[in-house]
Amino acid sequence: MNRPAPGWRLLCTALLVSAGLAASAAPAWAQGSLPIEIGGLLRTGLRIESEESGHNDGFQIFDAQASLGGKVGIVFDYFVRAAFSTEDNTLRLLDVTARIPFIPEAGLGIGMFRPSFGLEALQDEGDFTFLRRSQASAAIAPGRQIGAEFYGGALETRLTYGAGIFNGNGRTLENDDNRFMYAARVEYNSIGPIEFYNDLVIQVGGSIAYSQDLPVDREGYAGKRLLYGADVYLSYRGFSVTAEYLRGDYEPDDPVTEAGKRDAYGGYVEAGYSGFGVVEGVVRYDGFHPAAGDNRDFIVFGVNIFPGYYAKLGVQYAVGLHGSRPSPTLADGQFVLLVQ
Repeated sequence: MNRPAPGWRLLCTALLVSAGLAASAAPAWAQGSLPIEIGGLLRTGLRIESEESGHNDGFQIFDAQASLGGKVGIVFDYFVRAAFSTEDNTLRLLDVTARIPFIPEAGLGIGMFRPSFGLEALQDEGDFTFLRRSQASAAIAPGRQIGAEFYGGALETRLTYGAGIFNGNGRTLENDDNRFMYAARVEYNSIGPIEFYNDLVIQVGGSIAYSQDLPVDREGYAGKRLLYGADVYLSYRGFSVTAEYLRGDYEPDDPVTEAGKRDAYGGYVEAGYSGFGVVEGVVRYDGFHPAAGDNRDFIVFGVNIFPGYYAKLGVQYAVGLHGSRPSPTLADGQFVLLVQ
């Protein structure tokens, strides 16, 4: 039987592992280097939208996270991240990962993390252009899983990849039905991992995932799930265009109760301009066609200001198209003031 692992058990395990890793790296202190890297993220601000969306208006804490990472010699890297939920005042683990870089072209990651699937789905909250991921990324891309993944790069890291096997049931420690998720992604960047581009940059990526989910006598969707998508990113000096398309094909185990084979698809097209690395203006079309329910299409406008390397002030406004009803992340007339 698959059971969610108690939060305290996961937390204690992560803390013990982190303490052991830190202790094993202790000799580095004598050399003047820090074996542990501590990080955090706080995203807060004001959100105003119609009552139809079902969200609370007013000032909110959108994300509160803390992380701990480091290296154990040349053997492996480790990373632990937790988030505090203001809705129920609980602490939950997001990532617990150990990565073993065998060679520059190949490594192995083990633990709890997001499978290599999608472009925006793999971004951390601190790197979001807007408050949340696009509708398609949030609905179709797999969430955090427990598993193992091979990763690496070639062509002077212009070509990167990741492929792995996961429990397929989210952030749980047990899987006794042998129904796993398989996910893979490949990405090519014409220049490589350079943070600031003055030349034309072309980046393309593709993702695929497959799983057979829980039987019909358990909660949630039951059946086969095939997910795939493609994305492209273009930039020249301060101008950039990003587009991503994701699709999920679902074949329920019980076609009578689940209404047969279904599919969901959607994506976004985003254009932006960044001036002097301080001010960014961006506009995005965000569309999603769920397996059941009405289509949801929005235009989102945003302005981001970066007063410091780790700080961001953002304003966004969403407009619903074709009478689109509110989604979990967007609503017609939604206004967000973000401080990060």
